[in-house]
Amino acid sequence: MLDQVNHNIKGIAALFLSYFIWGAMPVYWKALEAISSFEILGHRVIWSVLFTFILILTDSNRISFITMLKEMKKDVFWLACGGFLISFNWGLYIWAVNHGRILETSLGYFINPLVSMFLGMMFFRERLNKIQAAALCLALIGVGSELLAVGSIPLLSIALALSFGLYGVLKKTVRVTPYLALFIETLTVSPIAFIFLMFLQKEGTASFPYDGLTNMLLAGTGIMTSIPLILFAYGAARVPLTTTGFVQYISPTLSFMLGVFVYNEPIQISRITTFIFIWTALAVYTADAVLKNRHNPDSLDA
Repeated sequence: MLDQVNHNIKGIAALFLSYFIWGAMPVYWKALEAISSFEILGHRVIWSVLFTFILILTDSNRISFITMLKEMKKDVFWLACGGFLISFNWGLYIWAVNHGRILETSLGYFINPLVSMFLGMMFFRERLNKIQAAALCLALIGVGSELLAVGSIPLLSIALALSFGLYGVLKKTVRVTPYLALFIETLTVSPIAFIFLMFLQKEGTASFPYDGLTNMLLAGTGIMTSIPLILFAYGAARVPLTTTGFVQYISPTLSFMLGVFVYNEPIQISRITTFIFIWTALAVYTADAVLKNRHNPDSLDA
């Protein structure tokens, strides 16, 4: 029993740390805001490839990688598609943070679990119960209120939620260790990233050469990308899905607080209304998950 408790505590700690890192990521990107968003993205891809390559150098991981290339070509294809999808998500997120739109990124990642519900229904024929359907409707009302008040749909938030949701769909079809998956994903887009960085350099529009601190921060993007994913995989395998759901909201909540209280981004009444609907939807969705697990204690064995 004590071993199981320690097992869960370690899992929760890993999840908390992963989502805390993701939530605090705007601080990291703000430190690089003097560099163009797409140049940062290029470095993030290249350094992620190098960092994950180091992680798969062990014999067991190297064998797994070779086996995938030989026998799991369909999985490699889906991971390659995931590489383009997550790169789009990364680029949009970095651009938004460095253009004073952290609150919109926060809204996007609050919407994301509800988008995942919708995509699960579309691609995997998952059925929503009445409470889950109500949560989805509340989220749609929230986005609709933004449309009516501002006269425009929060496209950035929806693009972030949809791209990450579709990335989740692809990941659901392929079961492989996180750093091996990330290596294949970033390796796929790395030639484009490298050519783009070389093009910027040739045109004289690149920020390189950088100062020592900037060089370290750019190299650190590979670690900042990979470590949270590894921590998440470790934690998700050790705690109930409901716990994962609760901890998931640390990231957008922290981003929201940074946007409002640290970077003083303006927040309109219409945006507050949208957030209230989204938060209510998430509360309904999470309460439903908790009630399910109370009635089915066996489902806690994640």
